[in-house]
Amino acid sequence: MKQFKVLTPIEQIPCSSDELLSIKRNDLIPLLDNQTRMNMYADQLIQAQSVLLNSIDPNLTQKLSLVISKIIEQLSVSKKKLDQRKFNILQRWLGLDLEFSAGQVKYLHDLESSIEEAKHLSQRLQIEIQKSESRFQQASGLREQMAKYIRAAQEFLHEYPDFVQNRHPLDNFSDRLSKKIHTLQTLQASNDIALAQMQLTQQLSLSLLDRFNEAQQVLIPAWQYHVKQSSAQNSFTTTDDLDKSRDKLIQSLKKSLENK
Repeated sequence: MKQFKVLTPIEQIPCSSDELLSIKRNDLIPLLDNQTRMNMYADQLIQAQSVLLNSIDPNLTQKLSLVISKIIEQLSVSKKKLDQRKFNILQRWLGLDLEFSAGQVKYLHDLESSIEEAKHLSQRLQIEIQKSESRFQQASGLREQMAKYIRAAQEFLHEYPDFVQNRHPLDNFSDRLSKKIHTLQTLQASNDIALAQMQLTQQLSLSLLDRFNEAQQVLIPAWQYHVKQSSAQNSFTTTDDLDKSRDKLIQSLKKSLENK
């Protein structure tokens, strides 16, 4: 499973002096002559992050969990449904053996349908996890850019009075920039919480997916093999193997739900 990435505090993200100087020249100095654009400072980073902070759709994980629960319920009655029952002449004459066989066919069909549905949902979930990881990486890059914009503004706040001549007594540039810095810090702190939630959702989804994939790739084929063997050979050995295979599969699927 992917390791949880601890976010470096925004004030500890390294920023080169050249990068900070570029932001001051291109983004902050022009604000001195046009303070109406103060609200636009770092706005491109704000907007870009906002569209990347969507977590994995919880409905998808919930649907997969419900289907797995359904499979567990179906497997729990498999011993009764797949019992190799013997019918006497009268019962066969009444067609009870055919009715029982039809019931077994329907049971296996319904179970196979549930397994296929779970496979389809797991594939969708895998794609969503990959998309979420990509969004997280992009948002982390933008977070580093935001750190530079905040640092540049903090430095510029103390530097600009030294080279601004004839400051008007009512000039409130310093106050406005201070408020803007605080707003960016608050907004990034909120985004960091969303990023942590994204990682948590990814890990929970991966845990569910890993458990189901184990069952799908190993335990389900093993159980299906024993079902075929049991149908072909009515022996106590194959029946015992079938029960053990089913129980192992049920336990694995239950663990996947416990860790979701």
